[in-house]
Amino acid sequence: MHRYHQTMQQAMEPARHQGIAVLLLTKDEAFAEVVQHLLRPNGYHVSLAPTAEAALFLAPRAAFKLALIDRRHKVIAVLRHDQALRHIPMIALHPQGEPCTEEDTLEDLAAGFDMVIDSYRHREWLAIIKALLRRQEFQAAPAREFRVNALSMNLDRHEVRVEEKPIQLTPKEFQILRVLLQNPGRVLTRQELLNLVWGEDYALEEHALDVHIHALRQKLEYKPSAPQWILTIRGVGYKLSAT
Repeated sequence: MHRYHQTMQQAMEPARHQGIAVLLLTKDEAFAEVVQHLLRPNGYHVSLAPTAEAALFLAPRAAFKLALIDRRHKVIAVLRHDQALRHIPMIALHPQGEPCTEEDTLEDLAAGFDMVIDSYRHREWLAIIKALLRRQEFQAAPAREFRVNALSMNLDRHEVRVEEKPIQLTPKEFQILRVLLQNPGRVLTRQELLNLVWGEDYALEEHALDVHIHALRQKLEYKPSAPQWILTIRGVGYKLSAT
């Protein structure tokens, strides 16, 4: 069997190799060979998909960081609606020898691509791909500081402040407040808080959570008996007021 067709069959299995997982969507044998020979020696694992359906099958299994799409396949709208693919960078590739006008580029960007590559300078390809991945990693990095009303938390310094005054919390109080600050205005059930702070397999009475909430209010609220920030939603759980 021709090596390209072997690779296309392997693409229907989740990627198990080391390297940054990249989706390549094309039916063009020669074009696929060029892209693979460029990326694989530079630390990328390329999974081939000949159709949008094949890409959607692979997506939840391969954890792709980037999609390279032959712009001759009008599949960007389908891929952008997939939960596993919608947030990754997608680059439109113009195969060598194919015409590429300014209108083509504008059309691709309007369709939802993050970048259009019509150059055949491979070092430029690699630089663009690395830059997009760095930007994606930066955007996906979890927040390290939270601020709601006069409450603030800095994870790097492990600090909590009320109007810039430092507040000493126990480790569990810190974790509970962190969850609340990450979800301002959202009602969290007692069970959700227990699972997020202690873990789903940890057996703990809900009353223990109430004790920690009471202690938090004593340290954070101006008037703990009439809290303004950490609110009880009767019969449900708690929320951090965002107003």
